Amino acid sequence: MDMQTGIRVKKKQESSPLIKNIREPKFLLMYAPQRFNLRFGAVKPEASLGNLYLAGALRDAGFQVNILDCCLGNERYSLEQSFYRQIPLQNGMVRIGMAPEDILREVAEYDVIGISSIFTPQTYMVEEILRLISQAYPEKLIIMGGINARTQTRRFFDAGAHLICLSEAEQTVVEIGDILRKGSRDFSGVSGISFIKDGRIQINQAGHIEDNLDLLPIPARDLLPLDRIWEIARPHGGVLTVGQLDKPLPYGSLQTSRGCPYVCTFCHISGEQKGADTGYIGKFRFQSVERVEKELASIKNLGIEDIYIEDDSLLARKKRALNLFRMMIKFGFNLGDVNGINLSHLHKNEGGRIVIDEEMLETMAEAGFKRLSFPVESGSQRVVDKWASGKINHENYDISALIRKANSLGITVSSCYLIGYPDETYEELLTTILVAKKHMDAGSEYVNFTIVTPFPGTALYDHAVQNDLLLPGVEIADLDWLWPSMKTLMDPKYIEFVSRKAWEYLNKPERIEIIRSMAPGAE
Repeated sequence: MDMQTGIRVKKKQESSPLIKNIREPKFLLMYAPQRFNLRFGAVKPEASLGNLYLAGALRDAGFQVNILDCCLGNERYSLEQSFYRQIPLQNGMVRIGMAPEDILREVAEYDVIGISSIFTPQTYMVEEILRLISQAYPEKLIIMGGINARTQTRRFFDAGAHLICLSEAEQTVVEIGDILRKGSRDFSGVSGISFIKDGRIQINQAGHIEDNLDLLPIPARDLLPLDRIWEIARPHGGVLTVGQLDKPLPYGSLQTSRGCPYVCTFCHISGEQKGADTGYIGKFRFQSVERVEKELASIKNLGIEDIYIEDDSLLARKKRALNLFRMMIKFGFNLGDVNGINLSHLHKNEGGRIVIDEEMLETMAEAGFKRLSFPVESGSQRVVDKWASGKINHENYDISALIRKANSLGITVSSCYLIGYPDETYEELLTTILVAKKHMDAGSEYVNFTIVTPFPGTALYDHAVQNDLLLPGVEIADLDWLWPSMKTLMDPKYIEFVSRKAWEYLNKPERIEIIRSMAPGAE
């Protein structure tokens, strides 16, 4: 019995599975079931773009490919058999998604199984499906990708993975398919992957990193169960009202760039710099306006009306961003930002004075932006400078005025703050709470407080390990933005208490009602 998932599994075989020769491999790319705490947290479909890019690349190369989100299922399963199937686990968590036997049934006809794991909290559910598939179908090739996959390779190899992609994998997954087409199972020459060789983990560092993002395939959004996603109407980063939760919401995700000019210690970008096994994928790269226009046309054809933009730094090239938004006007989409607009890019230097870039905001409003996320990170300038690249200047930036300007253009703003930095003081934490209150008073729709977490693959994780900052008994797979995991100047229990109470105190009752309605077990 797996104590984390409650699923009965067979004992793992000592010998490596024998992967069969496959001349025309069929690929299934998967998102794992989800696992949530009953006390706090909103359950939402994932449908991240990584698998969609890979599916697009495979399809362009002539491979058969499909996608299975184990939280959503497909037309053979009702939502009660997938997204609303919530099974209590022995540790007090809840497993959300398809039954194991249904997952195995869907996997049966495919030769290569690709499993995405971006976030550390996905670990246990990914391990579950790795064990299920590798033990039921030892002949299938199982590959993985994502930040969490590459930072916990030993764990996932032990659970049944055969290859783990370490970097951007659109070319890698096609190369793996081409090797299989030749009747070979020798992947030792593929760059940007890891695998087990002679009982040890072999790492093939990533080679060339493509700067021309126009060469990327159009993500295969049509392979997602869009009707189900829209019926559930819980977009990542979306700003909803209680009434909207009862209506289908035809939405999708878009990414027009990769990387970021900032290197915040708590972000995955900090682990994707020069010399990393991933290659330098943290550098800022972008698609041309023409390439984005082509993708928007394909999105429009799917019936999507709302787009949530996933760029880490959408405005980093401001002239390009302005041209991009002017092009978007003709499509009439409702647009929202997910990962946060760096506030430096919403300001400009005017005669030696830092002012709001009104042209940028006005163009964004005309393009269809209805919601923006402002990553304030901390109310303390010292904390921002040390841990968050100094990307906010509280002395020069009038964030309250920026919120009011956005609101005047019909753009809803949310503000996000991190608390619990290793050396943050009680006074600095209070400053952050007061700054959040100030931003709410200025018109922020809601504020979010998350706890600084040293996820593997970040500079903060390396710092925490080197300085023995992880709390005793902390299991890497249990790391979560909602719970303290580091030794800090403040009592970790105090940080947890403040994060909950400040959120409840500052946010409007309707916002709290929305989030709590999306928690596991909510009626």
